[in-house]
Amino acid sequence: MNGKQQLQLHKFWFGCGFVLLVIVAILSLMPVPGGSEGSDKVAHVILYATLSGWFSLIVYRTISLWLIFFGLVGYGLLMELLQGLTGYRSLEMADAVANTAGAALGLVCHFTQLRQWLIKIDHHFSAIW
Repeated sequence: MNGKQQLQLHKFWFGCGFVLLVIVAILSLMPVPGGSEGSDKVAHVILYATLSGWFSLIVYRTISLWLIFFGLVGYGLLMELLQGLTGYRSLEMADAVANTAGAALGLVCHFTQLRQWLIKIDHHFSAIW
């Protein structure tokens, strides 16, 4: 099976990705219990690597990886700016750096077997739906 195949249910997979973006926005803008500011850099890397990994699996052109990367960097900066406006969260450039690192890290998923697995799952479900 060709790794550059387009997914049959690409609208569904992108919809799932946008749900992930909404979840990250909610998590980014809700108050942090226990004031764990500053110790959350690993969580930022993981969240943005997950977002980047997800979107990198559903695109079939490698040029789209640049759009994913810069889109998520912009999204991460927007979340940081909005956090600074909340009054209970703060804008931290270290978080933006962690978001960027995660966005870059997740792009690797495009070049792994995960893409082949998603194509197989996609084709299986597209035959059913």
